[in-house]
Amino acid sequence: MAQQFDYPKTETALREIQDKLYQHSKEAHDAGNRPAFKGLLEIMSAEATIITAIHNIKSNRGSETPGVDFKTMRKDYLQRSHSWVIRDIQSAFRHFEPQRIRRVYIDKPGKAEKRPLGIPTIRDRIVQECMRIVLEPILEAQFFAHSYGFRPMRDTAMALERINSLTHSTGYHWIVEGDISKCFDRIDHTILLKRLYHMGIKDRRVLQIIKAMLKAGVMDECEVNGEGTPQGGLISPLLANTYLDIMDEWASQQWERKRTRYQYAQPQKRLFSLRKTALIPGFLVRYADDFVIITDTCAHAENWKARLQTFLHSKMKLTLSTEKTLITDVRKKYIKFLGYEFKQVPGKAQKGYVARSIPDRARLKRKVDQIAEEIKNIPECYSREQLIGEINRINSKVRGIIQYNQCCTWVSVAMDKYGRRLQLAAMRRLKQYNGKWIPANQTQNLPRIHQQYKQKIPSVKYRDIYIGFTSLTFCRWERTYSKNQAETPYTENGRQAYFQRTKKKRINARLDEMYPDKAVRAASHGQWGKLNNFELIMNRAYALNRDKLRCRVCGGWLISATPWAHRVNPNLPLDKVNRVNNLVSLHKKCFDAVNNPNYDLSEFDEKARKKVIGYREKLVPSHTRNNKSALMERRVR
Repeated sequence: MAQQFDYPKTETALREIQDKLYQHSKEAHDAGNRPAFKGLLEIMSAEATIITAIHNIKSNRGSETPGVDFKTMRKDYLQRSHSWVIRDIQSAFRHFEPQRIRRVYIDKPGKAEKRPLGIPTIRDRIVQECMRIVLEPILEAQFFAHSYGFRPMRDTAMALERINSLTHSTGYHWIVEGDISKCFDRIDHTILLKRLYHMGIKDRRVLQIIKAMLKAGVMDECEVNGEGTPQGGLISPLLANTYLDIMDEWASQQWERKRTRYQYAQPQKRLFSLRKTALIPGFLVRYADDFVIITDTCAHAENWKARLQTFLHSKMKLTLSTEKTLITDVRKKYIKFLGYEFKQVPGKAQKGYVARSIPDRARLKRKVDQIAEEIKNIPECYSREQLIGEINRINSKVRGIIQYNQCCTWVSVAMDKYGRRLQLAAMRRLKQYNGKWIPANQTQNLPRIHQQYKQKIPSVKYRDIYIGFTSLTFCRWERTYSKNQAETPYTENGRQAYFQRTKKKRINARLDEMYPDKAVRAASHGQWGKLNNFELIMNRAYALNRDKLRCRVCGGWLISATPWAHRVNPNLPLDKVNRVNNLVSLHKKCFDAVNNPNYDLSEFDEKARKKVIGYREKLVPSHTRNNKSALMERRVR
């Protein structure tokens, strides 16, 4: 029987529904069945879902990139009224007609050809994100345990660790390096829609919208898309994983999840018994369309390659590139996977070999060359502030390279090769700025990193401190642990496991329920009335969360009555005035005291009075405050 859920009224209720979708889907999948869900469109088009989707998109750097209609998130949605935005997106769900996709081409690292990237309109992006929010927990619960690409709480380092763990524990050294030719461009729409239906998406209205999305044409191209998912769409990675899950299911059932008559309590015992059969062993590790299959002999690797080619062609209408799909003995040669190189070398281990991983050397060189060129191109006429900005920008790129590759056992060896080159390039550029070699632990930028090293780095004096170019050599190997399969954003235990591992601050849901009537309780009189837009409705709940349900003037709890949102500086431009950092949560009486200069402050204590006066001063435009100050000075004289 198909499951149905009530539409969510708050973000908290939406998260509870996501948890229930995941739980029901996983229970059905673990029992050997498939779930069934209807009524999904109502959840997708609910107000809470739309607000959450817009918040997710606006935090993305690409939210201001327009589609074919030239509309942007901030100007055409955040600055419109709350009711208009909700009606517009709900109308899109009722009568969905996707607009054409704007196509741009981006460079492929180390290749002459370019990768096509599709940019949907903002309206279509919001619809896609609403759909992803609801579909992801259903599909996540059923995806293969060892696919790692574009899935929450998973990364490339985990995929590399899986390869390391398998080769170490099994002693298998033969690897099929899979390469599907133009995978995302050749996804068959009919097969994909059938797969979604098979995995529990029984709401045919949702399937019709996805079908329309897939067939949306491209600007300047008249034909309708007959196959493929548009790279750049917010829902495209989820749909691609759904499609490739067909391959995951087939490959894993050949060995890793092979059904046996006897139900073994421990997976290792089951695999040990399978080794006594004539079955061909093979373990799949996939990240998006990049994958490897680990097996025991060259003949078995050839067999896997041939069978996989046949399966992809007959069942999924995809082609395995015979030139790029390699078979490698990792005891003799490195494999390249996700920007890493992996090999096994003789060592003190039970199977006689230990793993050696290193950043992809060709890719690392390209990135170093790019950074060196950016250092060289820093203008000689920059002010100190501009120079410090460039140093910080380049340092962030260097740290990004280190953080991506620190899961490699030989990361220090790879970075040592290029570290000195970048340092010398930086010092040459800083000569005209009176740069000096300063010990890293004596600089004041990147303190968590630089305080651990005494090595001298190129630095420049800014006021009374030194700011330095960080070094590629400031890195250490960090062990990556195998993926904890219980770690997921859709269960309380899974979320707790993730935050314990990463130590990242938990993101609380918006306190939408504190504003039940959707009334704009903010300064709305006079010139400020036009500022009460969708962004305010969305961000005031986040500001209340940040303020921990306490009034920023008197410190009292904001539980018994509806809070009021106050703009600290209402004179900011429209694109900044309703951001969270410009909003504070107040009691009604504190709000009136701040916005009414004649309000009697005798009922407030001294600390609260100072805060009221401070907020009042910020309500006056800066040029007016300056004029008042000048007038007072003349009067004093």
